[in-house]
Amino acid sequence: MVNMCIVTDGSSDLPPDLARELGIEVVPLLAHVDEKLYRVGVDISDDQLYELMGTGYHRVRITAPQSTVFEQTYRRLISDVDYVFSIHLGTRLGSIHANAAVAKSRLPASTTRIELVDSKSASLGHGSVVIAAAHAIAEGAEPAEVSRLIHAMIRHTHAVFFVDTMEHLEASGRLALAGAVLGSMQRIKPLMILDEGEIVPYERTRTRAKAIEGLFTFVEDFPRVQEVTILYATTPEDVEKLIEKVDPIFPRDRVQVARFGPAIAAHLGPGTMGVTVFEGLEED
Repeated sequence: MVNMCIVTDGSSDLPPDLARELGIEVVPLLAHVDEKLYRVGVDISDDQLYELMGTGYHRVRITAPQSTVFEQTYRRLISDVDYVFSIHLGTRLGSIHANAAVAKSRLPASTTRIELVDSKSASLGHGSVVIAAAHAIAEGAEPAEVSRLIHAMIRHTHAVFFVDTMEHLEASGRLALAGAVLGSMQRIKPLMILDEGEIVPYERTRTRAKAIEGLFTFVEDFPRVQEVTILYATTPEDVEKLIEKVDPIFPRDRVQVARFGPAIAAHLGPGTMGVTVFEGLEED
């Protein structure tokens, strides 16, 4: 039997208990709070970071793990496992995948295969792929089967979100739009979609209510839906509004709800909400 494991990073927003239960190696993101440096989820919790970010009195910046941390993780694993699936934040959304690739290039010759995967997504759009792969390994799947599952899930998992203001997203540098277009979007609550790992405008909505309606319409437009996850940053009270809309087409007891991790929230800003949809793999 091939011994396999999953490596991911903190942008996947995996619940820590679930990651431990499934044996997933999560390389933590770094939080720079004023002059101090913390490993998110190790030295400081998501709740603590949200509290610090909310006060407005602290400079909080979230950065990618360095390549040396990935290298240390890989070196530790290659002595114990035959195959590593290293699944990370979309390459167009940050430097995490690139740092992992640098780490892989520094490894000595080994019989351990490391497959580095661009999730083309973030938060639980990325995390749901990681979870499915870990379950497949636990159920005895072969490496080729796990690899096929990962890439099929990436193709069939879709994410859309809206922001209260374009300020944070524009500052992050992850949105490639002309200045005139950005200016026209400042007074609306635009829906954005992850298209092949790139953030692009999806729909223009002028009020929060219309934006929530847009999230529902996004789910409704899929001919088949296997999983729905609602994500929020600072407005849990709006989650129920979206669940009520979705319930007639997808049972509320199957809708998953999660909070964006502070790394994602820092780039999108307070008030952000989104949904991820997994279509299923019946046609693959």
